[in-house]
Amino acid sequence: MVSDKLYCMYGGRQCRIYTISNGDVEVGVVDFGAMINFIKVGGTDITLGYKNIDDYMRYGGYIGATVGRVANRIADGKFSLGGKTYTLSCNDGKNHLHGGSVGFDRKMFEVADKTDNSVTFKCVSADGEEGYPGKLELTVKFTVDGNALAIDFTAISDKDTLWCPTNHAYFNFDGEAVGDTCDNVLYINADKYTPVGPGLIPTGEKRSVFGTPFDFTVPKRIGKDYGCSELSATNDGYDHNYILNGEYAACAESAKTGISMKLYTDMPCVQFYSSGSMGNSEGKTGVYGKWYGFCLEPQYAPNAINTDGFEKPILKAGESKSHYIRYEFSRK
Repeated sequence: MVSDKLYCMYGGRQCRIYTISNGDVEVGVVDFGAMINFIKVGGTDITLGYKNIDDYMRYGGYIGATVGRVANRIADGKFSLGGKTYTLSCNDGKNHLHGGSVGFDRKMFEVADKTDNSVTFKCVSADGEEGYPGKLELTVKFTVDGNALAIDFTAISDKDTLWCPTNHAYFNFDGEAVGDTCDNVLYINADKYTPVGPGLIPTGEKRSVFGTPFDFTVPKRIGKDYGCSELSATNDGYDHNYILNGEYAACAESAKTGISMKLYTDMPCVQFYSSGSMGNSEGKTGVYGKWYGFCLEPQYAPNAINTDGFEKPILKAGESKSHYIRYEFSRK
């Protein structure tokens, strides 16, 4: 079942929230930013979000939003494609992050379609927007199917361009705003990660996770290795890209609620961010503090377009391309 209502006013326009429910899972998505405002499993909200768009803009963090054209960072805001160099807006120091100053997270999407268990949003990114070539048409479909939420991204451009979408949901399987996620248990299906240098730009190395704090091949508490030197250097926690072994990407769970989630994607990598820099923002039901949510962002490797040995997020002119994210929930 799909229902909608007024979420808030922003910039003189109505923003609406669409609730998709099917059995034990209920999801709220907002047309502004094609963002997830809540995911409830058995009535427990497990994602962070805000009461209105003004708060999303005030606190930042891309919470729940669709991001792009390219998720994560592009070093120095530059890349070359087809023999031409493009300069992007730099909104993260000297680097380009999550699509720039006005990425998909700050766009009003239109509803393209609704069914009894899905909502499809669409928007257009103009040629040259944030420095990217090509007029890009994007659709984002949210489907609740039994105990799963699927997000399907599809894009087409009239010029060769870059495209790497993701969703930036912040999860807390103990429940939204109840505390930090240190005791949430996480498994990541990746034997290698990409070490980073200044500005959190990967060095180009693919390093084994084994014997390091980055090893989640055996499920462990997210906060187990907090305080070690490797994590203190990167926002006091995790903000790292993992190279996935397959489409089954990760699993997370809470012993307190019994809620767990399996993540599937066709993207080659996932960014694990544990929100070490978050703090003192007024969420839906309480104040969010440090480590109150964590992100698993399917993506291409950060700065892949400028780094040898990584799959490139290139969208060819006139070719429709799709990617998916699927969250499967259960509870004990």
